[in-house]
Amino acid sequence: MSDNSTEPSWRKELASLLTRSASSVDDFADTQIRRLRKRFGRSGRPAIQPYNGYATADTVHLHGRVLTNPLLDARLRDDRWWHDLAATIQRFASDEVPGVTVLARMGNATGHTVSDAEGYFRVTLARDEIGGELPFWSEAALCLADHLHKPTIESATQCNVMTAPERARFALISDVDDTIMHTGATSLGTMAKLTFFANARTRAPLPGIASWYEALQHVGSCGDPNLSPECERTNPIFYVSSSPWNLYDLLADFIEINAIPDGPILLRDLGFEEDKFFKNGHDHKLAKARRLLRQFPGLPFVLSGDSGQEDARLYAAAAEEFGSQIKAIFIRDIDPLSDSTHDEEVVRYMRQAGAAGVPMFAIGDSVEAARYCVELDLLPPSCLEEIKEATDRDEHRLSGPLTP
Repeated sequence: MSDNSTEPSWRKELASLLTRSASSVDDFADTQIRRLRKRFGRSGRPAIQPYNGYATADTVHLHGRVLTNPLLDARLRDDRWWHDLAATIQRFASDEVPGVTVLARMGNATGHTVSDAEGYFRVTLARDEIGGELPFWSEAALCLADHLHKPTIESATQCNVMTAPERARFALISDVDDTIMHTGATSLGTMAKLTFFANARTRAPLPGIASWYEALQHVGSCGDPNLSPECERTNPIFYVSSSPWNLYDLLADFIEINAIPDGPILLRDLGFEEDKFFKNGHDHKLAKARRLLRQFPGLPFVLSGDSGQEDARLYAAAAEEFGSQIKAIFIRDIDPLSDSTHDEEVVRYMRQAGAAGVPMFAIGDSVEAARYCVELDLLPPSCLEEIKEATDRDEHRLSGPLTP
């Protein structure tokens, strides 16, 4: 008779061995490919793909990736499926450049770092060295130290940086898939179709999401979204997703095209390591939320997700850990017309969050979410009609079949 008590242990060890082996093969293949390109003079010209950064009270966080083939033209005006497929292949066939020194400057503050094995880099700058107050959005300068195939001046680019102002009432952490963008994450067929044969323009936003998030961001300590610009854009928004960094440009374009408030987009690395793509579940989203909550200890947070990808479980765990720092949790029902096991799980996690003193709401649409926000004094009642009208317009516009 087998010892069931030891079975999880050996399975875990076997999985760890397999992922380590796959990672070693992947690293070896990347190294050999780079050697061949260098040997035949096809190393490429490295370029920085910057990601939106953000500033805390003490530090500015900048990050991005060094690639020789960043996707610069996603053909947003072209609906031909083969162009979308080609763009997707280029995103995932990323030609990363490791070991390159990246220089950063913002105001009087400077810093540098070296890109890792996958081309990713992170730079932190001291906020007090920058000089002067930072607006809600500002820019940092990034460039490569002199490189054989790309002089410093040619590699210069800008990184957008979001700052949470002192008058911010709260910050929003939002999931992406089936929270702001329809992806059909619980259906492999729908998700694959949208991933490979759709672009940022042909993907569908959730009805009313832009209007709801816009209201949440614009209502600052002034309490009235119609007041002067000084009272606008006070509440920062962060996006977290299980999507890989390879899709960053697509998600950023989607947010811009659909007039959803901009913000840092925090994704995951695509790789064979145990803490990357093949790790079970979506716990990396909880890790990112924890980091943000700790980096802004005096700022309340609102969390927004959906019922399809464990967001209720992750956010309930955050509620138990951070308590009153989280003002509310909203979980969008991915199938509001029917009952499912997802609904049962959400109810269970609603109780768990409630026991920690944090209200969690299961919502059918943006209008219902906005009503709860009014009850919690997160939004003024005057926002409701505009959010309802925007939701109705979106539903009417998207009432036809989803055809990438």
